[in-house]
Amino acid sequence: MKPISVKVHWSESHEFDEDTHYDFMDFERKALEVAKTNPRGGYDKTKVTVLFDNEDRYECRLDLGCGGNDAGFASHCLNMLVYYLRHQYDLDKPWLHDQHHLSLIEAIQNYEFDTAFVENAKQEIEQAEMNAKAEDEAKAQAEQQEWERQNREHQEKENAFQASLSIPPWAKAVIVATYTDYDAENSDSHSGYHATKTVRTLILAWSGHTRNLFPELRKACLNHPSTAFLNDPEKSNEHRETHWSGDGYYLTDIKYLRYGWSVRKHVFYNEAQKAKYVPLGELVIPD
Repeated sequence: MKPISVKVHWSESHEFDEDTHYDFMDFERKALEVAKTNPRGGYDKTKVTVLFDNEDRYECRLDLGCGGNDAGFASHCLNMLVYYLRHQYDLDKPWLHDQHHLSLIEAIQNYEFDTAFVENAKQEIEQAEMNAKAEDEAKAQAEQQEWERQNREHQEKENAFQASLSIPPWAKAVIVATYTDYDAENSDSHSGYHATKTVRTLILAWSGHTRNLFPELRKACLNHPSTAFLNDPEKSNEHRETHWSGDGYYLTDIKYLRYGWSVRKHVFYNEAQKAKYVPLGELVIPD
């Protein structure tokens, strides 16, 4: 039996028109191109009815994509045949011996496909997968190099900033305010990962002790107009996360910290290297 035409009922791909008939090989070539647009997984579901030269019809849904999905109708049929031959004796797959399935396998074995086209399609799919993998690796490498460059640049700026600091001998800690915002570039809404980025850092005050006192944090907030409102207990929230997975003591402008202002104390654990505990930022400590 030789397939001669295909009716596409509907497709997730815009390459096909709904309720449209195609010559079989025209459909196969178009289906291959659609499949190659999904080299990283995923597929475009496509409902078709195939007409054979003996007037038999076969209706099915094709999953046009790479990675073991369908590259066309011939690919779909041969994938089913290969699966049957590989698993026909598996005890956990009794459905392979249902009469309907056996009849389908028998029919597929009698289908006449262009074997040269099928083999070429397989090679094109493999090449599309290899190209996508190479692109992904190149992109990942470029992103890693850019991250390393930015990290080096930040570290150089931070080292220069820390070297310029004149920290009082009596200081035991520094009070720092950071403003974080949503990082759309590094977030992935599909997986539910929402990244944040630090937009601004203010060095508010030196502290002569290591205790975590919220009145001290609030007073330090008065040293800059952007954080002055946090001095008001009605407009700020105190956080005491002393458990092992907590984030210590800090003051924020919202109850549950995600974005916005956060004010906390950084203790100088090494007296000889106090500056290392001061992050790169705007020094707003009054003279």
